[in-house]
Amino acid sequence: MKHILLSALVVSAGVAHGQLFTDDFESYAVGDGISAVAGAPWALWTAGAADQEAFISNDVAQSGTNSLKLESASPAGGPQDIMLIAGLGNGSYEVTFSLFVPEGSSGYYNVQENQIQGTDWAFETILYGDGNITYAVDGAVLLASTYQTNSWLTITHYIDTESDLMHVYLNGEFLGQVPYDGLEVGGVNFYAAGDQINLPLYYLDDVIVAVADPVVDNVPSVTALECTFGPNPTQDNIRIQANFDQALVRILGLDGKVVLEERRNDLVAGAQLEFDLQNGMYLVELSNGNQRSTQRLVVRK
Repeated sequence: MKHILLSALVVSAGVAHGQLFTDDFESYAVGDGISAVAGAPWALWTAGAADQEAFISNDVAQSGTNSLKLESASPAGGPQDIMLIAGLGNGSYEVTFSLFVPEGSSGYYNVQENQIQGTDWAFETILYGDGNITYAVDGAVLLASTYQTNSWLTITHYIDTESDLMHVYLNGEFLGQVPYDGLEVGGVNFYAAGDQINLPLYYLDDVIVAVADPVVDNVPSVTALECTFGPNPTQDNIRIQANFDQALVRILGLDGKVVLEERRNDLVAGAQLEFDLQNGMYLVELSNGNQRSTQRLVVRK
């Protein structure tokens, strides 16, 4: 499903919290070129450069069956080069999406400070084939972490053009803070590039752009994470409710193995989780930013 709440991704400070743009690529056919079929805000990096097009794939998907595939036959990258043009002016925003880098491949994206491509780079990110990920500002690596290849990685950026700060989260875990000195969030550039060693190949899914709370220095402004669920014990489902709509929900065995993982955006109203688990005790974990709630769950059939 593709859903645009505004005719263009341009908002002013003071707009109420809410999603401005989402795309999970389910409304397109496999093989569709995203800029040709969807149009704005998706665009080629260079207008008219047809070889820069990226295409819908059903190889893997985080939700549904479709994702956007970017690949290159050269370690140097290219030519596929797609821009999600945002044009978000003064204010605070969330930019979230998920990436899947197959084992032995690498990936890349950057955020532009201006919606005119190539004017100013806010930062660039490399997903290395060995599972490392770096964020570089003006060529200097300011944040570094690891990720799991062959698995979906959800990346959230909270960008504030007033405080000139950005907070980065990987799978709901706070990675760190970097400066953001742009006057706007021009857009996200998904380029078929990587670590210059492993061939670029990655998939994009579940893109969200939304108005967010202001980014404060060092620690994001959050409230305590509270959740309830039931029935407990249960056979094959629970209804879970929290004081945050968006959170990463995981069910883990007592050995720490994740047996279910879903990113939900409907928790305030209550979300239904279905599963098929063996009898026993499990842990239900919700995480939102640097807040986490863990409770025990008993499965009894």
